[in-house]
Amino acid sequence: MIEDEEAPEAHASTTSRQRWRLVTTLVAAAAVALGIYLIAEAGTGAAVSYTLLIILPAILSATIAWVGSATGGWRATTFFLVPVWLAVGIAAIGALFLREGVICILMLLPLWLIFGLIGVWPVYLHRRAQRHVDSNIFRANALLLLPLLTLIVEQHVDPPRTTYIVAREIVVDAPPGRVWEQLLAIPAIGRTEGRWTVSQNLIRLPRPTSALLSGRGVGAVRDARWQGGIRFEEIVTRWQTGRELAWRFSFPDPSIYRRTDRHINPHSRQLRIEDGGYRLLPLAGGRTKIHLWTRYRIATPVNAYAAMWGELILGDIQNNVLAIIAFRLRGE
Repeated sequence: MIEDEEAPEAHASTTSRQRWRLVTTLVAAAAVALGIYLIAEAGTGAAVSYTLLIILPAILSATIAWVGSATGGWRATTFFLVPVWLAVGIAAIGALFLREGVICILMLLPLWLIFGLIGVWPVYLHRRAQRHVDSNIFRANALLLLPLLTLIVEQHVDPPRTTYIVAREIVVDAPPGRVWEQLLAIPAIGRTEGRWTVSQNLIRLPRPTSALLSGRGVGAVRDARWQGGIRFEEIVTRWQTGRELAWRFSFPDPSIYRRTDRHINPHSRQLRIEDGGYRLLPLAGGRTKIHLWTRYRIATPVNAYAAMWGELILGDIQNNVLAIIAFRLRGE
């Protein structure tokens, strides 16, 4: 009878102890994640690193899954929900306390989910193969040191640099001469002008409000203004009347990353938006194909992934500008 009474108490004590281990592990994981984030911010000016994007989600997910499953009884779905809840939690903390922008959070979530799942997978296979569950959490907690070590090493490794070009086109019912005069300057853009885009309607990126030209020929400056006080300059480098207009970008103030996302600095170590322009191709029937392009360079651990977002965001901006030009040509 005494043994029967002690068994439930022992089970309750074990469960309570396991819950306490999980809570302390979560606190330690949060402290490590925050510490690495702050170190990366202070060291590079932007939280774009192998450690934050790849190593940290894998290690945190593996650690939490190991400690949480130490008493056994976890189903497969429980293991693979760990990186989901971790990514959601990190996104909420980033938005509420770290002032991260929407773009940064949206770019971070898929990476944390993918590499979190990669981190959980060996833990799941190990637990499934065990006859007796190993409740030792020392090895799991020791894993939390790995992101700190990789961050130190990473400070001495330059990420790869890649250049990309994003381009969009539209065909308008106007000859190149009319199109040329319309695209040189686009004053007073109304709220109803342009087109629906994912970046500007769903993600809520600012839209252009005007583009004014100072001077003519090479060296002229197009002063671009967007919603939220954003401004930048396009300094003309090629001017072929009726055929081609090209420029290099200049960002005289920090208005872009102050208004959108503080990690999206268009003239930084990780991202450099270099140049762009229009090409006009005459077509039969007095029509013209307008080709708008932008070239930029990125240096991140995940250039191909970042370029997918560049294609979406810059492509949406270009499509919107081309729609404004086409709308004004129809109204002439």
